[in-house]
Amino acid sequence: MSEPLLELADLTVSRGGAAVLDRLSFKLDAGESAIVLGEEGSGTDALLRVLCGFPDQADTVSGTIRFAASPTRSAAKRLKPPIRIAYLPNPLTRPLSPHASVLKQLVRIVARKLGAPFGSAREELRLALERFPTAVTLQLLDAKPDRLDPVTQAIGLLACVSAQTPDLILADHPMADLGPTAVKLLMSLLQAEHKRLGAALIFVTGGLQAAARLGGRVLVLRAGRVVEEGDAVRLMSGHAHAYTRMLFKALPKLNLDPPKARTSATRGQPLLQVHGLSCVADTPMRDGLTFELRRGAALALVGEAGSGRRALLRTLLGFEKAPSGKVLFDAVDLYRLSEAMVARIRQHIAFITGEDDTLDPRMTINDTVDEPLCAHLSLSRDLVAGYREEALKRVGLASHDGNRPVWTLSVFDKRRLQVARAFVGAPLLVVVDEPLKGLDAFAQAIMREVLVDFRATQGPAFLVVTSDFTVAQTLADEVMVFHEGKLVERGSISHVVREPKHETSKALIEAVLLPDLSPGPGSV
Repeated sequence: MSEPLLELADLTVSRGGAAVLDRLSFKLDAGESAIVLGEEGSGTDALLRVLCGFPDQADTVSGTIRFAASPTRSAAKRLKPPIRIAYLPNPLTRPLSPHASVLKQLVRIVARKLGAPFGSAREELRLALERFPTAVTLQLLDAKPDRLDPVTQAIGLLACVSAQTPDLILADHPMADLGPTAVKLLMSLLQAEHKRLGAALIFVTGGLQAAARLGGRVLVLRAGRVVEEGDAVRLMSGHAHAYTRMLFKALPKLNLDPPKARTSATRGQPLLQVHGLSCVADTPMRDGLTFELRRGAALALVGEAGSGRRALLRTLLGFEKAPSGKVLFDAVDLYRLSEAMVARIRQHIAFITGEDDTLDPRMTINDTVDEPLCAHLSLSRDLVAGYREEALKRVGLASHDGNRPVWTLSVFDKRRLQVARAFVGAPLLVVVDEPLKGLDAFAQAIMREVLVDFRATQGPAFLVVTSDFTVAQTLADEVMVFHEGKLVERGSISHVVREPKHETSKALIEAVLLPDLSPGPGSV
């Protein structure tokens, strides 16, 4: 039997006396894949830092690492691995510099890893891109990151990994910023390259979608320890650890059953009215866009990046003006108002987004929640404190020190803080823009519950912007599907999910329908 490509024995990473990763041991053969599953703080970050050879200065590392055809070495020593390791980064960490073209940065990485001149590295990158059934080329990548969409950047990063001809691929939540159809595409590309190269793959993720797409072995990490190991089917059995069963339960699923009772999208008087809006994302609408959103109702704008959802949103909120048509908010024509008056109307609109830099990192938790109350209402200090405490309790942040600055919070806590800030303002309309982006499975499940509770208790209208039909189905009654700047389908969310008419809707729905992971007869 051939020796494993990688073998870890009692790998331990400690910080401040506490074990971040506790005595991790496993083997990985060439061509094998291992999905390392864990929520924030589970130890997955520490594992990647050590395998990449760049542990944090605050880390104390012990245990051993052995690569194929090399002697066992202490994990604490920073030695160059005898195999070629390629790193596929988390896009939410902004791995590329904003000051240089993506192409130059990727070529530089390939040249350094192969020890080759830039011309040869560029050619290897071109060949890698040609193997992908996409329209991404070297010329397209020759732009700064802010000029490229996330899918194009992700394909470029994967091509960069492929061009390095690695023995081991370390994938760090590589699709955290992508919509379902893009994830499906990138997963298929990664699978194909993994098989072609015969490389080992360690795929770190916070959700079980990767297990469903990639297959292979799954290691479930919690608080630095492996609590479960096995393939996805076995982990779905009744013998699985309680934590693993909770992860499977947290997997978002589309409900394809007919609704028990029709949910009305006409709850109250019209809040947002759109008449003959002539363009979305500079693409002419054939007959103009006309629709309304009533008080307490919820509408999802569904589509991939570049489909026109956000261009429409900017127009609806008065940030941009369409060539023709009009938008009424609470019976007031936004296009007839001054910018100052439109800004006053926006006080009744709350925003919850997947971009956590919308919060001021220097402010404290308490100040962040208090600000909309103090800015728009004349309330006593006691009343402000009461509203704030209720909002923080609603989102599960009541136990946090209110004097903690925002920058010290986790991504999940920042996302919940956005909801608490929106909650205290008692908005008429809540814009929910990809609220689950970058969150692990548990955090996504909790955020869904928090948002559903927000809508149920306060009754605002919801305008949901997403590429994920599971999010749309959870938060909205009606859906409008966009593709290349055009509205291609609309209707009740339950009807569109069960009987989609347009190919775009079908593709988006199929992208979130995961393979059946339930154990078959006789599975143990």
